[in-house]
Amino acid sequence: MSNSTSAAAAIQAAAGFGRDTYGTLALPVVAHRALYPLGLVLLLLSSCGAPAPEGYAPPLQRRPPPGPEPRPVGSFVAMSDADADAHIIRDVSPGSDGSPWRWTFQRPELRFWVETATRQKLVADFVIAAATFRETGPVTISFFVNGRLLARQHCPKPGKYHLEKEVPAAWLRTDTFTIVAAEADKLWVSPADGARLGFILSRIGFVS
Repeated sequence: MSNSTSAAAAIQAAAGFGRDTYGTLALPVVAHRALYPLGLVLLLLSSCGAPAPEGYAPPLQRRPPPGPEPRPVGSFVAMSDADADAHIIRDVSPGSDGSPWRWTFQRPELRFWVETATRQKLVADFVIAAATFRETGPVTISFFVNGRLLARQHCPKPGKYHLEKEVPAAWLRTDTFTIVAAEADKLWVSPADGARLGFILSRIGFVS
């Protein structure tokens, strides 16, 4: 054992420290008794006119700026956005950092917060993959807003598609989440594990 190791062990033993079952330093229960003389000394010093430590002013209390509280989600999201996961409720695959697209499953659902219900359009950019199209053939995707069917997009071939459809104001709420769902009439089913894939989602949400 080196001199430095022996010295450290001696200091720990003198202070009443040992090692617990996880190898970390532990203070025995009886060690608190050694604090009593120190408290007595401090009490005597204070009674003998020893200067008290200077007081510290409490930290400044900062109030949040006035205005409405920030919303947990926005009215539109791209799958590459940092807050994309906050919009997703179900049936959308996890995304890697910065990935511009994600697979959807049986019935993808996302949540949004719109500030006004008037003159809003649901916009979606998505892709029908050639690999799944070879098995499914033409696909029709239905889009729902708060449970109501808004539009059906027929996809007769693989490739990119763009949906843009005005939403009736009565379907939207400005005091809670608006839920958007999509459902393909045919899904690709993996022969290996039974996974069911729909389409590839890039962007979706409301624009005015």
